[in-house]
Amino acid sequence: MKHDPTAPLGRLLDLALIAGPLCYLFLDTTYAVRGWWDGPTGALHVLAAVVYAATALRLVTMTSGRTQAVLAVIAVLGVVGNAGVGENTVHVALGGNDLFMEDAAPANLFKSMGFFFPLTFVVAAVALRDRLPRRVWVALAAGAVLFPVAHVANISWLAVADGLLMLAALAGVHAARDAATP
Repeated sequence: MKHDPTAPLGRLLDLALIAGPLCYLFLDTTYAVRGWWDGPTGALHVLAAVVYAATALRLVTMTSGRTQAVLAVIAVLGVVGNAGVGENTVHVALGGNDLFMEDAAPANLFKSMGFFFPLTFVVAAVALRDRLPRRVWVALAAGAVLFPVAHVANISWLAVADGLLMLAALAGVHAARDAATP
């Protein structure tokens, strides 16, 4: 996948490196204020997942070969899993069962897909470590590792702190995007 920074799609994907983490920081702040089972915040979560899909796609364009193919699959699974978490929040807010508390095979598939979202950023950080400043790829990897810790345990302050770290990391990726893109 070739990235053209002058084309409309190229500009959109470059912008997503900032817009994705900004939307998610807003989302986590909203969860912190309104609670982890707030329906409108769950709906906002689904929309934030759409924006973060473009962020993930931009990271995919920064890789090549087999790494790019693997990262694309991980990113798609992660985007679906991320949006599914927002849908689960809406479902619980409307009186439904929490799929994260179920043990059946379909619920286990649903739960495992959510972990592909932060895995997208871990794989991207490792893949780009030779083309990004050390502080940027380390921050991206650290933010990805902190993400499930904060979100699985519903630790609001850590989720917001992680959102700030991911914003800084992806702003660093944005600043180095020309050098990082093959």
